[in-house]
Amino acid sequence: MGDAIKALGPEELERLQNHLVEQMEEMGCMPLDVAHGFLSATAAAADSARSALLDRVLGALAEDESLRDLLYRFRTELLADLRRAEYGPLVLQLPRDDGSTLPLPYGWCQGYMAGVEFLGEDQRDRLLGDERAGGLLTPILSFLMYDEAQWFDPPDEAAHREAADELGDSAVGLYQWWQAGRNA
Repeated sequence: MGDAIKALGPEELERLQNHLVEQMEEMGCMPLDVAHGFLSATAAAADSARSALLDRVLGALAEDESLRDLLYRFRTELLADLRRAEYGPLVLQLPRDDGSTLPLPYGWCQGYMAGVEFLGEDQRDRLLGDERAGGLLTPILSFLMYDEAQWFDPPDEAAHREAADELGDSAVGLYQWWQAGRNA
């Protein structure tokens, strides 16, 4: 079935992002970077939870079948990337005066932890109580420790970049950890 799903084109991805951002406050939906983190954390959830996951991301836009289809296809691509271990988190980039960019992974990390909470207290405690999983969570949690004043000027930019570079491997490792636990 995964092969039959058409990948989102750039225009469709932009349309999904724009609708979510424009309606975020009024409709309670997640912007795409937050949704990407949320859907990554919940990737190993049973297929029966798919509708609830899409509802949570879309908020009051959940009845919009066009957006729902785009989000479903977005999630399907994300799942395939995690399965193949060819995954990268959707992280916003801040252009700098020197021509470089600074990764801003806060939304993705917040979405990831919202996904962990969505899975329920038992699953969250199981994740946090496991040494391997806890190690994989470290870069995700590190960005949630920043205070707002540090978002655009991290205290240690090299460590910030290094932790941002680890997010994809952490997400793949956590997905594999969830899968192993589900199949155990």
